Amino acid sequence: FSNISAGKGRSAIASAAYRSGEKLFDDKEGRRYFYARSVMPESFILTPKNAPELASDREQLWNEVEKKDRKSNSRYAKEFNVALPVELSESEQKELLTKYVQENFVDEGMVADVAIHRDHPDNPHAHVMLTNRPFNPDGTWGQKTKTEYILDSHGNKTKTPAGNVRNRKIWLVDWDKKEKINQWRHNWAVSVNQVLEQKNIPDRISEKSFIEEGIDDTPTQHEGINSKRHERKEFNQQVKNYRKSKAGYKNNQEKVINRGHLDSLTET
Repeated sequence: FSNISAGKGRSAIASAAYRSGEKLFDDKEGRRYFYARSVMPESFILTPKNAPELASDREQLWNEVEKKDRKSNSRYAKEFNVALPVELSESEQKELLTKYVQENFVDEGMVADVAIHRDHPDNPHAHVMLTNRPFNPDGTWGQKTKTEYILDSHGNKTKTPAGNVRNRKIWLVDWDKKEKINQWRHNWAVSVNQVLEQKNIPDRISEKSFIEEGIDDTPTQHEGINSKRHERKEFNQQVKNYRKSKAGYKNNQEKVINRGHLDSLTET
């Protein structure tokens, strides 16, 4: 899980355009974003109850998010990236992902903008952008936090030595808590493993890191149990090279490197 935020110079519109493969116009910047892709992603949006009609329109949705959250450090979206089990068919992968996203995020009040990438047959994966702000019953944006004043024993507001009123921020949703994120990771592993078990496939995944599991190795990307050993080794080396190059990419330009290939940004 990661955050797409203004504080890191990132754009929700540019992020959604890259992940979906669509041309999206950024109202704030007055420009259109489009990332050329050799394989068009399969994208769709899932909306919670109380969500307005605009939430189903990718361009409107993320423009509205940026209009609502205007602070220099605003977090526009949370992103969940996941490898899809290659042991499953494409339709089964989509069914697994959709059910998981619906139950864990959408049913809790988030809009989920889902994009499945199949640029390489050995590496099907999904990007899921999630809204950070809930909706009110009337379909308007709700609050993420509220301010609570610190009162004395008589119910009066207290002040600091500098004369400022003491207060604290109260979160109205728990979507940023470490415990919640760990639960989401665990739930994904459980969902995948249940499907693999139903199909009598012995492979299993875990949300735990190699360190947590006591494994002395470098994490690699899931390939599936039917890959040949030498192909697996070559693929994992490509993943390591990719992760090394990814560390140097610039968020504010949304130049995303995918398996050693740099997609060029064009404007129309």
